[in-house]
Amino acid sequence: MEPVQYSYEDFARLPTMVFWFIGYDMLDVPKSRSRRILNRIYRFLCLASHTVCVGVMIFRMVEAKTIDNVSLIMRYATLVTYIINSDTKFATALQGNAIQSLNLKLAELYPKSTLDRIYHRVNDHYWTKSFVYLVIIYIGSSIMVVIGPLITSILAYFTQNVFTYMHCYPYFLYDPEQDPVWIYIGIYALEWLHSTHMVISNIGADIWLLYFQVQINLHFRGIIRSLEDHKPSVMHDQEDRQFLARIVDKQVHLVSLQNDLNDIFGGSLLLSLLTTAAVICTVAVYTLIQGATLEGFTYVIFIGTSVTQVYLVCYYGQQVLDLSGEVAHAVYNHDFHDASIAYKRYLLIIIIRAQQPVELNAMGYLSISLDTFKQLMTVSYRVITMLMQMIQ
Repeated sequence: MEPVQYSYEDFARLPTMVFWFIGYDMLDVPKSRSRRILNRIYRFLCLASHTVCVGVMIFRMVEAKTIDNVSLIMRYATLVTYIINSDTKFATALQGNAIQSLNLKLAELYPKSTLDRIYHRVNDHYWTKSFVYLVIIYIGSSIMVVIGPLITSILAYFTQNVFTYMHCYPYFLYDPEQDPVWIYIGIYALEWLHSTHMVISNIGADIWLLYFQVQINLHFRGIIRSLEDHKPSVMHDQEDRQFLARIVDKQVHLVSLQNDLNDIFGGSLLLSLLTTAAVICTVAVYTLIQGATLEGFTYVIFIGTSVTQVYLVCYYGQQVLDLSGEVAHAVYNHDFHDASIAYKRYLLIIIIRAQQPVELNAMGYLSISLDTFKQLMTVSYRVITMLMQMIQ
């Protein structure tokens, strides 16, 4: 018995759910008036908290009196690069009309019948458990970065009988001897909403990117499989040429969809790759300076998930590059010997189109592939080494 084949809406559930954590409904699903109002209030609180925290951080940097050691410099560098990264992706996610338009186009293309879904092997492209766990670990490690200081303060209270009133971000100054407790609570609430906004914007935009790329890759695999399975003959030449005409149309349509995807996410890809590399470098150096602490442990997990996040974007970019090129191999390898001359001319059209591989790219300047990931990690390692040598 065949397992239940996932629908297009099943694929959209994960990226949609992630953005719900900051009150955004990317697909504008109808909901009750009260829920819509609550979403807007929560969304405003997240954005307002983020704005306040960024403003205070900039003020502290201009003031520069509180940034007085190497560890703190690395901490501020991490915060600045991560904020730029997250805000770039948040701005990308605000292209609601473009995202919804691309989503509708892919929904129309998605296999409708169970047999078509089985043939396209849609379940093989569905979100794996390991990917879902990665998302959970990424969000969980980010939460731990925020609540880690509170846990440390609580542990200090039970072990040393002193609550240290630690909190996450260094640009908020709190003196327990002069300031009331409610200020500490307010600082923590601001930091929590600010962190939530950044983390969800960061991981959420990438999940939407992967969601669309997986759909495009699914259809390229479908084209390859259709060509490999098709056996043309002069006896049914008309049907064979109609089959190839549909393949050509779909190939052109997929190129158009990939261009739409690049238009939406390409602008943020280049900057986010650079800032992600910077985040990895500064977090790694900060962790090495801090040593074996609870904060250091959570940052190590955070680095691991951030690297995996970049890898997945590059992996699916490599996949569409390979699959679009494999279309030409599928044409060459399929059994076309009994086909008509007209049919073989159609094959040349597909092969010629496949000579220009479809790619995920950053504004047309940088092709996103596994080679990109390799270069990014190499540069990051060299920068980490250089920074450690400078500090020592």
